[in-house]
Amino acid sequence: MGLILSIDVGTTNIKAALVDEAGRLCGDARNVGTNIEGDASGRAEHDPHKLHAALFEVCRQAIGDRGADVELLSLTSYQFGLVLADKDGAPLTKISTFVDTTAQSHHPRFLEAIGDIDAMYRRTGCPPIFQYPANRLHHIRATHPEIAERTAHVLDSKAYLMHLLTGEYFTDYSTANSLGCLGIDGHWDTATIETTGFEPRQFPRVLNGFTDRVPLAPAVCRELGLREGTAISAGLYDGAALAAAMTGFEPGIGVGNFGTSGMFREPTDVPIEDLEGGLIQSCLLRPGRFFTGSGINNCTIATNMLLAILGLDLNYLREKELSVPGSHGIMTFPYFTGERDKLIGNIGTGMVFGLGVASTRDDLARSFLEGVAFSYLLVKSRLDPDDETTQFRLGGGGTANLPWMQIMADTLNLPICLTQNPEMGIIGAASLARHGEGDDLLAASRDIMRDAHVVEPIEKNVHIYEEIADRYFSVRDSLREPLLARRGLGPIKRFKAKHAPRPLPLVREGW
Repeated sequence: MGLILSIDVGTTNIKAALVDEAGRLCGDARNVGTNIEGDASGRAEHDPHKLHAALFEVCRQAIGDRGADVELLSLTSYQFGLVLADKDGAPLTKISTFVDTTAQSHHPRFLEAIGDIDAMYRRTGCPPIFQYPANRLHHIRATHPEIAERTAHVLDSKAYLMHLLTGEYFTDYSTANSLGCLGIDGHWDTATIETTGFEPRQFPRVLNGFTDRVPLAPAVCRELGLREGTAISAGLYDGAALAAAMTGFEPGIGVGNFGTSGMFREPTDVPIEDLEGGLIQSCLLRPGRFFTGSGINNCTIATNMLLAILGLDLNYLREKELSVPGSHGIMTFPYFTGERDKLIGNIGTGMVFGLGVASTRDDLARSFLEGVAFSYLLVKSRLDPDDETTQFRLGGGGTANLPWMQIMADTLNLPICLTQNPEMGIIGAASLARHGEGDDLLAASRDIMRDAHVVEPIEKNVHIYEEIADRYFSVRDSLREPLLARRGLGPIKRFKAKHAPRPLPLVREGW
């Protein structure tokens, strides 16, 4: 096979590059910004017309004069995107992103309409948090019925872009899963969709991202200088593309990203439930194969807040060991954009406990970094209560902060395997398109990670963080009522973490 044009659509930019058979980029990746448009209402959206223009511009830049050498395209994109389109494919809304909070206050109404929330979780593998577009769809039906009535197509970010490229409405299982409306069996979940006020027929066709390909529209081939009949791989969402490059979905190896937001996931053969905690999502890669864990809303968001508050330069956090493990008793709960579980969820906000007259700037700074590490530990403890994970592989801009990565290794008690390659999404998307699923993908990922830097946990720090974690999570468990009180809401039943996840049934009862 010749070159693959690999495209990585993120929330802040679109990247594209030509990738050869060895998984190497042919030249630098090209990058076109995709600014999120927002305001005080909580709106955080992409303009679909600007995203359209950016997609074709970055593809033209990456292809250059080598269109005849391109044999296949691959595309990975972000989860939680939602755009509604009319019968002609014209967007009726902008594309909402995971940081959009306009439907946040509507979430209790959506859950009330669902009724049996646990049953929805069991059917879809998606915990009942407000970020899922199922909640936004219910909100749109309630507040903008005129838009809902004109809607012919309910699309995630990938389905919108694939329609631009192929003229067809399709997505892959992993991206579709993030709508909160896809069953763990791979079919659209009728009960959830009908509760939102829409219909399954309005949703795109779902393809196997490891194997399925669709031809580009002839007009697109001509515009980009590609051979007619060139196809595009259905692919996986961006976090799974990262895992394809870094682990090849190797059992026992955790994988994540560490950027504005984060992720801790592992491949599983069955979905995992976390009914009481509501944190674990079983993301369907294909029927019978899951990428299980959770996203983490606040990673470098925490350092951006810290630098703004303290007036520091980023190098200050990267070039020294701040304070001591435990930050002399200061605990930061970095939920600046909420968090993805039942306890904190959409009522979360940033909190600092333990400040005293002897506290220093370095104590406060380290506590912010530790708070993010504890967010990863929470996911790991729910996903892997028996500590069977042997290594955690991380990519993303935040991994350049090596003192922070040492805190991560010590807190998780895992070797942290780092890649400083900023284009792992592009490489992973190309690997999926070229190798599919199985031994070839695993071999490619091992080759990619051969020279990665490994941060080993420091034993004495591990013991300190094990003791601190018990106190940290005890405080966290007590936060829900004051968070509700801050919003003028009464106390409700407190949700407690479930320590032993168990497999969900793959076949619905009664089928």
